[in-house]
Amino acid sequence: MPSVRDRDLPIASRDNPHVRLAHSLLVSSGRKKNAAFLVEGWRHVEGACALVTPLAIFHTEGFGRNSAAPRALLRRLSTAGVPVRLVTEPIVSFLTDTVQPQGIVAVMPLPEPGTLFGGKGTELPVTVILDGISDPGNAGTLIRVAAGVGAGVIATGDTADLWSPKVVRAGAGAHFLVPIRSHVPWKEVPTLLPAGSRICLTDSHATGTLWDANLDGPVAIIVSNEARGPSTEARRSATDAVRIPLLAGESLNAAVAGSLVLYEVLRQRTITSHKPGTSDRSSAASERRVILGTRA
Repeated sequence: MPSVRDRDLPIASRDNPHVRLAHSLLVSSGRKKNAAFLVEGWRHVEGACALVTPLAIFHTEGFGRNSAAPRALLRRLSTAGVPVRLVTEPIVSFLTDTVQPQGIVAVMPLPEPGTLFGGKGTELPVTVILDGISDPGNAGTLIRVAAGVGAGVIATGDTADLWSPKVVRAGAGAHFLVPIRSHVPWKEVPTLLPAGSRICLTDSHATGTLWDANLDGPVAIIVSNEARGPSTEARRSATDAVRIPLLAGESLNAAVAGSLVLYEVLRQRTITSHKPGTSDRSSAASERRVILGTRA
């Protein structure tokens, strides 16, 4: 398709300063230095741009050739003053870590730690603490689950960078919906939690199961590396521990284990708010109030 700036030739050089800056965002140091990160692929970019104005867009000539929606998005962003740059396919490949790029990459601003996009601060009664979650897929999935249950996210220093392209893809847009703090030293974690928060460790050796635990009130759920188990710092910081019953096998995938515990937290917060015969709309509104700690 013709570029929004159709008089421009596509950028074909890796030495182009805009390309060099965007490429630097593939690594953590570049993201930190420029306070920005990358979102790749049509659906992810479309969802991100619906919530946050990008700093720049790079796209190939073939992107959106057979669909009106991508072309409309590029026109809208260009009209809003966003730099929309036509590039060659090798340059898009240079800006991504995927095998088959979809022809579009967005440069998005990093939010301030612990805030939602747009600078809005928030304090949620539920937090998930990622304790050495090194796999990007697990980290992104847990961010996605955190959005589903209305939780904030804190990642300790040995967890994967939550703003890396692989984690962002696995998060499927959830990064724009939850407050995130990454690379947090364990000694600072308790100071970032709501007052009175209990810190609950998921541990296969715990005495009580997640079904026996009282997970109401401000609570932080620690999800640890499935191979190494909870870190020494996690065990030292925890005030409670729960076990997920297993009829066979030694452990669960970290993202699966974290999901089970987080949805048990949500269940305990919502079960008393539901009454037989309530409509879906009233139930959903009640769930949202409970999640945010404003039980009616």
